[in-house]
Formats: sequence, structure tokens, C-alpha cells
Amino acid sequence: MSEPARDPSLPPAGLALRHLRRDISEMQGYTPGEQVRDCIKLNTNESAWAPSPRTREVLRQVADDQLRLYPDPLFKQLRAAASSRYGVAPEQVLAGNGSDDCLTIIYRAFLTPGERVAAPWPTYGLYDTLATLQGVDIAHVDYRIEAKQWHLPRHLSKQGAKVVLVANPNNPSATLTPIEQLRQLAYEIDGILVVDEAYIDFAPEGSSMLPHLASHPNVIVLRTFSKSYSLAGARLGLLFAHPELVNHLMKVKDSYNVNALTQALGVAALEDHDHHRALVQDTLRERTRLEGELATFGWTWPASAANFLLCEVGDKAGAIYTALKDRGVLVRWWDRPLLSSKLRITVGRPDQTELLLKHLKDLV
Repeated sequence: MSEPARDPSLPPAGLALRHLRRDISEMQGYTPGEQVRDCIKLNTNESAWAPSPRTREVLRQVADDQLRLYPDPLFKQLRAAASSRYGVAPEQVLAGNGSDDCLTIIYRAFLTPGERVAAPWPTYGLYDTLATLQGVDIAHVDYRIEAKQWHLPRHLSKQGAKVVLVANPNNPSATLTPIEQLRQLAYEIDGILVVDEAYIDFAPEGSSMLPHLASHPNVIVLRTFSKSYSLAGARLGLLFAHPELVNHLMKVKDSYNVNALTQALGVAALEDHDHHRALVQDTLRERTRLEGELATFGWTWPASAANFLLCEVGDKAGAIYTALKDRGVLVRWWDRPLLSSKLRITVGRPDQTELLLKHLKDLV
């Protein structure tokens, strides 16, 4: 078989690259927080404390068949554990390979090219990436920002969006939208309201939309095990919605989207209530301590309902970020409008806080 003639003006990969969708070629992919070895990571909001001892026991007891056979595609045990933990029916639960996978399922199920999603801004950048992949527009509606609070935009429901996404608490601000406002938004929109509750376990009791699902069949709630359950590396998220919605979303997910070990780890984590409660309390105590120490630098931040602070640092934010990185401490900085003067700092363990503060005293 003779090889077809090649265009000499194209680089070696050019023949393949020219078949990419134009929007994919032109888009900026989602940028995760840096993963640098031998650094203290205070940049990606993982839990600083170890996961439940029960999850370690699961790993010690891995059986051959858990690796040899496909996992349960309906994650029945995990749904039952989530039902017991959160007071919902098992039929209201869908699991994903992280809550990012749950978001992908939502985009696939509800959105066709040319339709629109909307979200307050600034918020989680993956919402934009998924919009491009699905061929839909995304409307950013700026938060109404005050020193201690970011208020939900008044016109968020007026964007003609089929799906509206609200991270609550929000990332990167750590601010919380009151339940009454979210419920009002659910009534106002002609579409689906997705409430992304990745950090809800660090918020005051009564902040979740889960108890209100029965009153709002157009609401989907997301949870993750990456934050308060210390299982970011296992990749597990949960989606909660009306059972009929979940039935249709099941058709959209990948066949075996949550592996057997992760399902078992999720069950163990959900059943260890005492460890989870202690981990959250340790985080909140250290958050209070970190706030007190950072205030001595004259820094401010919105009131946090999460395991991180979005600190207003000033025009030296980028330089401080770089200097901390050079010293082996990672925090998050974005070179973009509204965020370039700020650093997002994850709440670490006490020893990590000490090292952070030691370096900041040298730098600020």
C-alpha cells in the first residue's frame, strides 16, 4: 500500500491536528492547581487530615474479584450508604468519578449545542470548560461583592439559561448563599438549578439544599469526597436529584464510571460519622486560627464557609505566590481580573500553618 502524499508545510502532527474541532483547538483547558512534589499543598483545597481508618481497612482487604470483575454499575451499596447518611432515597443518588464526572453527565443530559448555561462569576472554572466541550454558551453574571460577602447576582435567572450552576459555598470566594435565595432562584428559572456543594460540610448547619429536593424537582445537588472526606485521590462524587431525573441521568453516564475500590471506600467513609465530624471540627478550628494570624498582615477576605480563605493581598499577590512556591509552599493565584490581587489559601494542619506563617513574615 502506497503512502499518501503529505503537505510539506504541515508539522508532523499537523495532519491529525487539523481534524480537531476548532473550538477545542482555540479553547484554554481547565487549569488544575499545581502538583509539585515535596511541597506543602495549600492550593487545591484537599483535606489536610487523613481519611477514615475504615477506608484504610478497605484497602487492606481488597479481594481478587474486586479487581478482576467489573464494578457494580448501579453502585447499590454506595447509594444505600448515601441514603442512610443524607436522608434521601437510594433512587435519588447517582455516583460519579468525582463530582466533575457528575457535572459532565449533567451537561450531556440537558444541553445541546447552541443552548446556554449560566453561573455567577468568579466561580469554578470547569463550568466553562464543559460548556465549550458541549458546544453551549456560558453566561457569567458578576457576584455583587462586598468586603465580607459575595451576593448572588440579581439577574442570574434572566439569562435564558437551560442550566444554572451555583457553587455553594463558592469557589474561589468560600462565601455562602442563603438557602432562601437558592430556593427562590429555583422557582424563577425555567430550567435546571445545579447546586455544587463541594464544601458544604464546612458551612453552618442548615446550609444544604438536600432537605429541599422534594419541593424543587428542577434542583440537582452535588457532593464530593475530595474535601471533607479526604479522598481526593479516590475520585468520588455524588449527585442527588428527583428519582425520575436520576433514571435518565443513569443512561448518560459511562458504563462503569466508579471503580470497585472507590465505591467501597465511599461506603466506609460515609459510615464513619465520628471521624468525619472530628475532621471537620479540626479544620474549622485551624481556619479560625489561620484567620487570626493572617489578619496581623492587614489582609482581608470574604467570610469563609469552606476550608480555605480568599485573601486580598494587593498588587504583590503574584510575587508572594512565587516566593512561597520557591520555598516549597503552594497557594493559589490567578492572573486575571478580580482575582489577581488575591491569594486562595487552603486550611492546612497546624504544622503547615506554622511554616506558611513563618515564610509570610519574611515576605510581607
